[in-house]
Amino acid sequence: MIRSMLMASLLFQVVTSLSTMPSARVSLGGIDASSFRHPLDRDLTSFIRSAPLNGVAEEAIRRSFSLVEQGVRLDLLSSSVKVSPDQMPDLHESMLEACNVLDLATPPDLYVQSSPQANAYTLALQGRDTAPIVVVTSALVDRCTAPEIQAIIGHELGHIKCEHSLYLTLGGFATTPLRGMPFVGAQMESLLDQWRLSAEYSCDRAAMLVAQDVSVVAGAMLKLFAGTKKATNTKAFIDQCLEYDELLKSANPLVRASVSMQQRTHPLPVKRVAQLEKWAKSKDYENIVKSSATY
Repeated sequence: MIRSMLMASLLFQVVTSLSTMPSARVSLGGIDASSFRHPLDRDLTSFIRSAPLNGVAEEAIRRSFSLVEQGVRLDLLSSSVKVSPDQMPDLHESMLEACNVLDLATPPDLYVQSSPQANAYTLALQGRDTAPIVVVTSALVDRCTAPEIQAIIGHELGHIKCEHSLYLTLGGFATTPLRGMPFVGAQMESLLDQWRLSAEYSCDRAAMLVAQDVSVVAGAMLKLFAGTKKATNTKAFIDQCLEYDELLKSANPLVRASVSMQQRTHPLPVKRVAQLEKWAKSKDYENIVKSSATY
């Protein structure tokens, strides 16, 4: 009887451990940011890189950002919790895994900031002498599962990998002379807004590459946008996003125009998930994953 109970207990432990093991993922060694950038983000970044005097402007921006970074770092050290192997080690290990998947050479300094709002952000620049900075809020850590938190960190690492702060700032400077001109100025403003939105799509793809499971990324977005951890049906949320996409296509042109004219810093949540769902089924995503080795 005792032997049977011990065997049953051992079997339960084995089954439990197997059920909680993460599925095999691939480490994307040598991956370049251009391979997962949204097309508009990729094209405009390439254009800015090839612009005359780009090197001089880039150096000036990096020096300016280093001063901003010093202030942000001091503020975080004084008012937030720095994650390390000794402080929240599971979260620290999760961040290192995400860096490994995206082949990010210098892991960022990760901070947990006290806030009732679930959020994450980064300065989106790869420092030369200091580690980049990523911040997640306490509400995010409490609301999301460990894989979801890792996916959100992956999104922020995508900003760092793409150095969005640098190139979006360069893009803003490059278009400054044109933005005061009639007609052309409005087009330039619109293009910059579209670039900012496409940068978010790029980083959603980075989150997908880290999680390698679209339901994990969708689940993270669901909890962020719903404002509660009780919203857990990711399939229903993905279906909702696809429903929005289809309805928008058949909507009255005036309605579509009204939606497109709304000023936003981030794409609509439902559009982000719908776009990510499509990319996760694309040959581009498949080729990135297939070209790498399982770890």
